Amino acid sequence: MHHGGSSVSDCRVEDARVSRFPLTGVRSATTAPQEAFIERAREALSSDERVLAAYLVGGFAVGTADAWSDVDLQVIVADEAADDIKASWPTLVGQMAETADIRPFDFGIGGICITPEWLHFDVVFHSASSIDAKNIEGMVPLVDKAGLLPDHPVPRPIRHGDPFFPQASVDMFLYMLGNMVTVVGRNDPIPATNGVIMVRDIALVGLLLAERGWATTREHASGNPFPFTKRLCSYLTEEQNMLLASLPPLEPTVDSAIEGYLALARIFLPRARRLAARTVHPWPEAYERASVSYFERSLGVVIGV
Repeated sequence: MHHGGSSVSDCRVEDARVSRFPLTGVRSATTAPQEAFIERAREALSSDERVLAAYLVGGFAVGTADAWSDVDLQVIVADEAADDIKASWPTLVGQMAETADIRPFDFGIGGICITPEWLHFDVVFHSASSIDAKNIEGMVPLVDKAGLLPDHPVPRPIRHGDPFFPQASVDMFLYMLGNMVTVVGRNDPIPATNGVIMVRDIALVGLLLAERGWATTREHASGNPFPFTKRLCSYLTEEQNMLLASLPPLEPTVDSAIEGYLALARIFLPRARRLAARTVHPWPEAYERASVSYFERSLGVVIGV
């Protein structure tokens, strides 16, 4: 129903939903609840005199939504109604859907909303004078009483660029490699294993994305060096996905954490050096030597790359 351009490919790895659990709801899930909510929201917003326009952004606007996607709703209100909306917007949300929880944003007007069936939708309200909605990228108009919106869906430009050197990912990896010695020295396995997960999800994933020219998996927030996401595998190649899947499973022991760091280092360091050469970016030789030698002599291991 709501479509837009997307440069994200389908996942090319084995279906992760092969499970010993029945996954009953997962296997039967569709986007029907979100589509029904969108229609109810359109009706409620159309009938509210304070609302001038409304549009979708996010997956349901650009064609990447699935059964687990939230709905991102943007609403434009008359300037003179902004104060009233600020005080009463949860009531307007209640006309769109019953909610189990509403969590206001720390900024602006609106919040995160969860229905009793755990449909997640976000609503943001803008005064008409504060936004130029005709220039919004990656949007689908829902309501437009005042001619504020384009008369057609606007695709989101492709944010997929050339490979680049992920400085923040490399700096984090080299720091955490040396810092690993601290948690081992203190015999603290939980922070040690948590560190393995952080390095995988921030440093290694950041490197893999940089190899493909993605600054982040959140295309509308390019430049974020810490790619937290609920959708990853479609941004990576089959080889990259299999590489992540090949990492050893973690147990709450120091030995498991050391094995995890060794596996990460043997993947990360050669690939990061190659990417530095490919992008003609200086490699931090001194920092690498300091971190690797400290890790090796402290733990009595050899990374061997």
